[in-house]
Amino acid sequence: MISRETILECIKDPMERYYQKATSTIGNWKPLVDISEKLLAGKEVKDDESPPVFLPIVEMMRLIMEITKTSEWDWSNPAIQKIYKGIAESELYKMFADTTVDLVSSIIKKVTIGTLIEIGTGPGQVTAGVCKKMLQHSSAIPLIISDKSPSISDTGARLRKSFPQLTIKDFLWDFREDPPPELAKQLNAPVLLFERFCIPYGGYAAIDNIAPLADILIMVEDLNLTGKKEAYDSIYEKIGLQFFTLREAKPYLEKHFSFIYTCDRKTIDSINAPVTDFTLAIKE
Repeated sequence: MISRETILECIKDPMERYYQKATSTIGNWKPLVDISEKLLAGKEVKDDESPPVFLPIVEMMRLIMEITKTSEWDWSNPAIQKIYKGIAESELYKMFADTTVDLVSSIIKKVTIGTLIEIGTGPGQVTAGVCKKMLQHSSAIPLIISDKSPSISDTGARLRKSFPQLTIKDFLWDFREDPPPELAKQLNAPVLLFERFCIPYGGYAAIDNIAPLADILIMVEDLNLTGKKEAYDSIYEKIGLQFFTLREAKPYLEKHFSFIYTCDRKTIDSINAPVTDFTLAIKE
């Protein structure tokens, strides 16, 4: 049986490190809200109007507004890929990635885990961080990575080459659909499943496809706490990212998990954020 108290103890230090980093890096979330309102209204926003930490997101929102005026959003567009790569490598998103790795590695260091699953793996930066931590801890938990893009096979091959000591299997899986039967057959309980900024592309019902696999779930998502859609939410809806609230996500989570916890409440209060970024769910 998974102990709630043990898991909460595991995440305490990672969340404190996140708090220290977020309060010094972000400081206040409100400028991003104000800037997104101007962009949604079609107004110009100069770089010096934005705190440096938000600039990659501002650039992305500018591009979304520009492209969706006349055409469909296409992730294969080189301009989009260039800006998205900049966002992924930015200080803000690196903070989220590092904290995800910190949470996963802290749990697997102290809790017996049979299988790790990552959904929405993408190019595998977070995955590589988790693999490095496993080797540092002298653990070798079987790792399953998945993505709806066929490039997941290339990511898997690259990770297996970089970490030959680990068992890493990749699966092509669009989590809007049931998981491949072959994936489910690979699982040894308890399963820790983690993801970062991908579930809203699938909608709330995607939780029903993911949750049955997991005994512990770490969701790294902008889950709105106020119920108010901000301008940046409307901008990102233009590229298929759904407005997600914790209130509406909870019934889906509660069908599968007995304990749901907002990990970053201290940080939320400190930086005036309308969202939680780290949600933990456990089957006890």
